[in-house]
Amino acid sequence: IMLLTLEPHQGLEAVTEESVRALVDDLAQFNSAGVPVIVRFGHEMNGSWREWGQQPQAYTDTFRTVARAVHQGAPGSAMMWAPNYGGGYPFIESRDETRTQDLAALDTDGDGKLTMADDPYAPYYPGDEAVDWVGMSLYHWGSDFPWGQNEIPEPGKFTDQLTGAYNGDDGDFTVVPDFYTVYGQEHGKPVAIPETAAFYNPEETEGAQELAIKQAWWEQLFDDSVPARFPQLKMINWFEWDKHEPEVDARVDWTTTDDPVLGEAFTAGLPEWLRYGSEPSCTPTGP
Repeated sequence: IMLLTLEPHQGLEAVTEESVRALVDDLAQFNSAGVPVIVRFGHEMNGSWREWGQQPQAYTDTFRTVARAVHQGAPGSAMMWAPNYGGGYPFIESRDETRTQDLAALDTDGDGKLTMADDPYAPYYPGDEAVDWVGMSLYHWGSDFPWGQNEIPEPGKFTDQLTGAYNGDDGDFTVVPDFYTVYGQEHGKPVAIPETAAFYNPEETEGAQELAIKQAWWEQLFDDSVPARFPQLKMINWFEWDKHEPEVDARVDWTTTDDPVLGEAFTAGLPEWLRYGSEPSCTPTGP
């Protein structure tokens, strides 16, 4: 299975009929070669740092348009809706610009303001017909905003964030809805964590060691209780990127494979309950 992330960096208005047709043609070729594709379109749409972010009406309209075309023209592909974890919503500190449009749709508690008390997911949901998978970006950034320190995640953080029960070092985020229950169980969708990792700043001389931080996080992801407790959780992807993060204005190494010692520990930590896909069984066609 291929997970394809599509980011409309030029804005939602740049998603034209022509660009959607080109996407569907590409997906159909992958499908004909025996490769199922999951399309993660406009992820983290509830985030203020995205060009397509916090515009629920425009986003849901565009997602539905893309989904209709994909379902009709490339039925071997599926659509994934994947917001960012809602702790800290509406992410005012991360805003590149002030966005006030669609306040009526975003103000889910009706108090005339956009605050953490408003639902960070529901206004952006395109509907069950358009969505095949649901996912959520869910990271360990540290233990205290604005982050930047190398800190070991506290026990239970991953599952608490996934279920809206987190009240820990980062703060009390129990106002955030239970993503897994609402979208995995009530909407009946397979759930993915398409991005996850644990924060490590190689230039930071104090704090916990890289292996201790990342291992503490992946042990939560791979705990033996996870498949039994979350049967709808069907995908977890580690974010393998060493990059500059504007949120902390520093280099952050999210990877597990750049360091051989770390990579060996990660491989050894993979649980037996993981399932691995087989090679495509059909012969590719076309050029």
